[in-house]
Amino acid sequence: MKSRSPRLSSVIFGLLLAVPCGFTAGTAAAAPAPAIVPATAITDSFTKQTFDLINAERAKVGARPFVWNQKIADVSQDWANHLGVATMDPNWDFATIHRTDAGGNEIPAGATWYRENIGFNFSPAQLVDWWMNSPGHKAAMLDPRGTDAGIGYVVPSTGPYAGWHLMVSNMAAYSTTAAPSPAPTAPSTQTPLAQKAAAINGALGQPVSPEVYGLKDGGSYRNYQLGALIYSSATGAHISTGAIRTLWASYGFENGILGYPTTDEVGGLRDGGVYQNYQGGAVLWSPGTGAHISTGAIRNAWAATGFESGPLGYPISELYPVEGGTAQDYQNGVITYSAAGAQVISGEMLARYRESSAYLGAATGPKTRIRDGGFYQNFQHGALLYSPATGTQVSIGGIRSTWAATGYENGVLGYPSSGELPANGGVYQSYQGGFITWLPGVGGRFVFGGIGSLYRGAGGPGGPLGFPTSGEYPTGPDGNVAQNFQHGVIHWGPSGAGIMY
Repeated sequence: MKSRSPRLSSVIFGLLLAVPCGFTAGTAAAAPAPAIVPATAITDSFTKQTFDLINAERAKVGARPFVWNQKIADVSQDWANHLGVATMDPNWDFATIHRTDAGGNEIPAGATWYRENIGFNFSPAQLVDWWMNSPGHKAAMLDPRGTDAGIGYVVPSTGPYAGWHLMVSNMAAYSTTAAPSPAPTAPSTQTPLAQKAAAINGALGQPVSPEVYGLKDGGSYRNYQLGALIYSSATGAHISTGAIRTLWASYGFENGILGYPTTDEVGGLRDGGVYQNYQGGAVLWSPGTGAHISTGAIRNAWAATGFESGPLGYPISELYPVEGGTAQDYQNGVITYSAAGAQVISGEMLARYRESSAYLGAATGPKTRIRDGGFYQNFQHGALLYSPATGTQVSIGGIRSTWAATGYENGVLGYPSSGELPANGGVYQSYQGGFITWLPGVGGRFVFGGIGSLYRGAGGPGGPLGFPTSGEYPTGPDGNVAQNFQHGVIHWGPSGAGIMY
């Protein structure tokens, strides 16, 4: 299971973003240890001012004041001492400024709740004011469950940050601590994450982190052995686990395009599949396809086909770029999105598109029925054509432009019966009624009818005649025509037909 633990130090109680990320002089081995100004007693002026300001903010919201707890203060001071040395290393990572359990293993036993706030380079008033403007810090500082607190700090005496205060404040709740106001009742203090945990009755195993606050839009989460619970006021609390959670994590959790989950996983889909909805879409999983995202206009187009129960089946890829837009693969199709909207590619077109998508790009229209049971579909750089007699073929570039001039499939050439093929320095494409060729310096030419039959019999563009260098032109009365080629001429008409090399 993918852990959310690396985010614990940077999101919940994390180091203030306004604080520089470390000292720039010396190394941990070479720099002198900072001078420590201990805050082991409430008589210390800096500590007392900070502690009193915290309690003043608690009083404004009707929370009981914290009781100074010297054993907790010792825990805070110990971590402040550690940070005072660690932050002298210019390579130190401020993302690790918090203990992974927020000091929970060090504070006196019996706590039912605990939190840790850290601030750097602030006077007491500035420090408490910043905490009040940071959702995670504020929630910890004002939580009505809190009963006891302690503070420790250090002041480096050397380096560019000499004289700054690095403060650690640990807070906890003890049922035996006397309080001037009654404890809140359980319904008002149980968090949404705790309520959800009670409802799922241990389905995720044991918790492996505290509740973590300060996420986007006031969200929070808690990690468990088998996943996590994630909450925001807009979406409620939901389970996050397994392959769906792993994919969500790869998109940046709630900060990515999916946002927060809006449901738990929902099972019962075709072929044993499950899905989970998010603010920005969904993640689908099945044993045969794995987990894949579904979002935006491509998701809407897939929905119109019936989701996984429709002809496309499950998604089998993430979104990926194609010329002119984006695309996503499905078991039985592809959906592309561009300025022309979302378009489905399936059925007769699918295999050829998967071979040709790199140069065709996104679809610019739907599959459209044409004569003799055929279909076409247009793309950024060409089209796919299908007929029962010729299969599916690609139509692009100069050859396509020449074919368009003949009337497409309704003209003398009919449907393409091959893709583009190279020969004699150019390319050509076979059609039901002849050939279209394209040669540098000559451009597109087509060969059809009686001349086309003779040309085909002589080997076509790969034969000794080479490529046509002109169109048909009349050579006399009564319909006699000829066409020039690189290495000869073909004559056809009532006066006779033949090849001159």
